[in-house]
Amino acid sequence: MDPGRKERSGPKGYRPSSIFMALLLMYLQSMESILDLVRFLNTHNQWLVILNMNKTVHRETKYKVPDRSTFYKFAGRLGQEKMLEIFIQLVIQLINLGIIKGEKVSLDCSIIWAWFKGCRWSNNPRHDKKECRRNRRRDRDASWTWDHHKEKYVYGYKVHVAIDSDSGLPVMLTITKAGYGENRTVSWFIKMLLLNLPLIKIRKFLADAEYDGYKTRLQIVKRLKAVPFVPLNTRRSKGSTPEEKKARRKILCYRFYARNFIKNYWVDQDSEEFDKEFDARTLSEQGFSIGKGSLNLDSLKHRGIEWATLHSMCICMVMLLVAKTAVEIGRPDLTRCVKCFQG
Repeated sequence: MDPGRKERSGPKGYRPSSIFMALLLMYLQSMESILDLVRFLNTHNQWLVILNMNKTVHRETKYKVPDRSTFYKFAGRLGQEKMLEIFIQLVIQLINLGIIKGEKVSLDCSIIWAWFKGCRWSNNPRHDKKECRRNRRRDRDASWTWDHHKEKYVYGYKVHVAIDSDSGLPVMLTITKAGYGENRTVSWFIKMLLLNLPLIKIRKFLADAEYDGYKTRLQIVKRLKAVPFVPLNTRRSKGSTPEEKKARRKILCYRFYARNFIKNYWVDQDSEEFDKEFDARTLSEQGFSIGKGSLNLDSLKHRGIEWATLHSMCICMVMLLVAKTAVEIGRPDLTRCVKCFQG
């Protein structure tokens, strides 16, 4: 992250790697905003030395707490592609250490709320939403969607994460608007896994019923050579009872497998094998609970999809770094215990 720093002439500001490590520290310590991080560094000056947070001005090196604007500019300058590149390099390190196996991958998503403040006169028929200043005070990159857990519409982003089911650690993720369908991200995940993580050979691909679709199943089988463990979605199936809808959906899905010569990858949803393998998705749900509970995943304090991406990437990288540190100190039982490294 610090290319050509020594050869570059002129005053040298803070190292990008130091700023990035400070952001990781912010999420590890469950700080909710950049302002909390600045206050923490002002109080604990020893972290300036640990993070190598210094800048050279007039040939003199000084340790100093960066201004809040430094972190904001860094997030915009880093970009989503560079964030993903750093994340992938860390995943590869954990694969080489044998922490991440990658034989069984689970795909899931979670909604994080974005900043939105509506106008109290918005329901008035005479209210002009285009001219209203309050209506503009919201995150323009986010969108509305229906939250099935809270049973109401929410405004925000959707974090899509592919998790190694054996270790419970993320291996790939992307951020979209909250209204972006889950099924539309599968092709992107398959492409990125094949392109950036060739060391892992996925044998089983797990996802919930929202990812059920003929195109999705065919891509998993044809491109990954993996068995899709995806429950049947009976929402649009014909039938007067749930049992009839499920039976009809199962017949149509099996015919699709036979028509495309992939019957060897068919697993009956009502079989014990399916239930046993699908139970491994509980680790992905626990991963989201760790992110929301210990690392404030659902506490997004900044606007823009760049910050939403940096927010989610840093939280997932903290989980990876905790697992790597636990193995390196000889405590593999603490690979998923983030609170053990918070102090």
